[in-house]
Amino acid sequence: MNFLKKIFGKRSSEPNLGEEKIVATNVLSGDNLPADEQFAINFTQNGGKFIYCTSELEIQHFFRNILMEIGVYVKISTPNESLVDFFEEHQSLFTDDVETANVYLTTCEYLITSMGGIMLSSNQLRQRRTSELPEIFIVLAKTSQMVKSIDEGMRGINLKYPKQKPTGLVTLRSFDENRTANDVMNYGGSYKKTYLILLEDLPI
Repeated sequence: MNFLKKIFGKRSSEPNLGEEKIVATNVLSGDNLPADEQFAINFTQNGGKFIYCTSELEIQHFFRNILMEIGVYVKISTPNESLVDFFEEHQSLFTDDVETANVYLTTCEYLITSMGGIMLSSNQLRQRRTSELPEIFIVLAKTSQMVKSIDEGMRGINLKYPKQKPTGLVTLRSFDENRTANDVMNYGGSYKKTYLILLEDLPI
């Protein structure tokens, strides 16, 4: 991830989420890029908001900025209780009622670099279609979760869950409301405004 380190490594002490997004969408260019760089390009071209972090402290900072960007009303639903603990200072914003939430905070199974997609399963979706979940997604992922293709992701699922595989696998890649429904590679899919917080966990 030297490329991303080069882009995002030099920040001011008070980075701004909007500036990060502009860098991600405008600086990335070129052909025949390594898979990790290709993911950043494809994800932002698909309409996603890409945030690269090298520490949990940075994750906390950018999470606050995301909440400020979303606006006054924020109610967060998550399938992962450990995320409630991780973002403890925002505990009052979490709700168990997904129907009243406008933000869905989750991890993912894999990031599909060739298409800038996010692979999710029943572990993240609670047996729901994406169309039944809040319109804003905040996804936390690590660089070690990047794979080149859906097939590689499926192989990873088989290795990760040898006894009981998750159901309802989805590859979400439509993060722009002007894109067609065909950009969501799943039954019951829909456009989602998506923030991806990517934590570097590989040697750089």
